[in-house]
Amino acid sequence: MTIQYSRIMKHPLLALALAPLGLWAAFVLPDTLAGNPGFWDWRRTLVILSGIFSLWWMSAGILLAGRPGWLERRFGGLDKIYRLHRNIGIGAGVFVFMHWMLEWLPKKLSRLVWLPEQVRGPKGPKDWWISLAKDVGEWAGYILLAMVVIALIRRIPYRWFRLLHKGFGAVFVAGAFHGLLLMPGNFWQQPLGWLTALLAAAGLIPALLSLANRIGRRRQYPARIESLQRHADHVLELVCRPYKGWPGHAAGQFLFIDFGRPGEGAHPFTIASAWDPQQGTLTLAIKELGDLTRQLPHQLEPGQAVRLEGPYGQFDFGLAEPVDRDKAGHPQIWVAGGIGITPFLARMEVLAKQVAAQPEIDLFYCSRQAGSFPDNLEARCQAAGVRLHHQLTSRDGPLAASEITGRLKSGSSVWFCGPAEWGNTLEKTLRSAGLPTPAFHREAFEFR
Repeated sequence: MTIQYSRIMKHPLLALALAPLGLWAAFVLPDTLAGNPGFWDWRRTLVILSGIFSLWWMSAGILLAGRPGWLERRFGGLDKIYRLHRNIGIGAGVFVFMHWMLEWLPKKLSRLVWLPEQVRGPKGPKDWWISLAKDVGEWAGYILLAMVVIALIRRIPYRWFRLLHKGFGAVFVAGAFHGLLLMPGNFWQQPLGWLTALLAAAGLIPALLSLANRIGRRRQYPARIESLQRHADHVLELVCRPYKGWPGHAAGQFLFIDFGRPGEGAHPFTIASAWDPQQGTLTLAIKELGDLTRQLPHQLEPGQAVRLEGPYGQFDFGLAEPVDRDKAGHPQIWVAGGIGITPFLARMEVLAKQVAAQPEIDLFYCSRQAGSFPDNLEARCQAAGVRLHHQLTSRDGPLAASEITGRLKSGSSVWFCGPAEWGNTLEKTLRSAGLPTPAFHREAFEFR
């Protein structure tokens, strides 16, 4: 297996839910039960618990957004981290909504005499900081809920999504201020309070980096466009030359590239070439799928300055495993759809120059028509010792999963890059055919 996960890394969402719940049950619930709680006591307890959950999940989400390298290795690549970040963001929105409803709805129902009236003790002097924390937290909650909803609407252009998403750093700072200031005093004497404060403090670092536009800055390198070629199937082949500092990349990795368009930011693309320090260039293959990518062929030109960030990703074709150079290794099946061919092009470039024994490899590539990028795919496969199975979907229809399962052998691994729905279906089919779960590798190439 490429990455050895701990149990926590296999189920991070479950761990993120059970950890605060377990600490609450161990250190807070006994005191609550000892006081013979009524409805309003339980309501206050659940308001606090939902607030703790909200702050934990917001902290985890923004920590992942900071692109920490040590977490990338543990979770199997930045693409997997961003998918987890998205799910955590949705979860944080759910907990914030629950927190708000538990605070607001019982009071509303009490005024309508549908719930018993809340008995309050004598009011002390007004604390300006407490009032500020309540107001700040309320507005931060509204903004966070709006951000989650907007992030789920794919029709909104990426540049607007990016600018709005960047504001989450400020929302997190406001939420942390609200949560820590209103957390009950006795929590500061318990592990639940300590860990909540620690997570919030850790989250402040990427929050401030995000507001200062510093995330990923250490992995950014200036480059220039060496050449560009537009292919018939609306794929732009872009060759870039980093000026200095580029650390090299492994086949299957990706990068972010900033074309210098105001407000647009950097976009992720898989690197379609192997790294050769002597040559000093790297190739990107960009499919014209959205507003930005359709405009690029008319806006870019050789010599233009760009900024690269990376490399990222753990789609490494099993290279992290110990290798006996005298043995070919286990068979591999590569499955690519459309522009998903790019990581395999980089790997074939490596294999074509490799002297050592290599595994038996079958490449199943699906494209709509003949002449799709790249033009010389058959020659590349032959040079790399890869068996090509090219499916023209406009003529032959979709690729049958049975053709892939028929190639499975003992120890086979499957490497997939293509449409997400097809990947989900294929993974289920291969699992039912006996392929172990760790043997299916894919890029989760969705960043919103």
